[in-house]
Amino acid sequence: MKHFCAILIYLLGLSVLPLSAAETHPYEIPDMEKIEEAVRDSRSPYYYPDLLKKYFSNDTTMTLQEFRHLYLGYASQEDYNPYHTIEVPNHIEQMYLQTVHTESECDSLIKYARKILADVPFDLRQINFLVYGLRQNGKNREADLWEYRLKGIINAILSTGDGKAPETAWFVISPTDEYNIVNRQGFTATEFIFVEPYFDYISIESNPLKIEGFYFNVKKLLKEYNRKFYDR
Repeated sequence: MKHFCAILIYLLGLSVLPLSAAETHPYEIPDMEKIEEAVRDSRSPYYYPDLLKKYFSNDTTMTLQEFRHLYLGYASQEDYNPYHTIEVPNHIEQMYLQTVHTESECDSLIKYARKILADVPFDLRQINFLVYGLRQNGKNREADLWEYRLKGIINAILSTGDGKAPETAWFVISPTDEYNIVNRQGFTATEFIFVEPYFDYISIESNPLKIEGFYFNVKKLLKEYNRKFYDR
């Protein structure tokens, strides 16, 4: 995972945040019960089918609260599977490790990303590669749209806490999002630890800020997994 994250930043040329940003991002700890109520209520401005429709349209006016309800509210949808596994074909995995791609290879990255996102709409890894492939092939308008969506999701996660302690852990709905967030802050993950009762801790390499790692709240993730899959 460490090797992949390093390649991902190099490959996509992502504008990672300055290290100081990890300490200053404003946040509001979400009330997951209220979010679940809002996304299920057809009278709510955050009713999930309407949010999803807006997200997949050409609309670029979504607010932070809309992105928070969209991302976190996905965990309340019946098709949500927090540990959904994706077996990446060997030829696609090989492309992930390359730093230069032909137009045809970018077409393959785009096609595969679209396929996965049709099933897992907030897979940050695939959105990254979709943006990259589209931009490499000169499809900048669509790339801009997907990059807007990506930033909206990232900001929604960062707005849930600061990651410094369990009490202010970042909320995520997928374990892989934890690595994307750490990577996005300009850090490299080194170790994963589960902290009772429902926190993941990602330790990071030494850095000028002397930050040792970040906490992620996975309470909703575990709750939904246990409800849907534990007894199967």
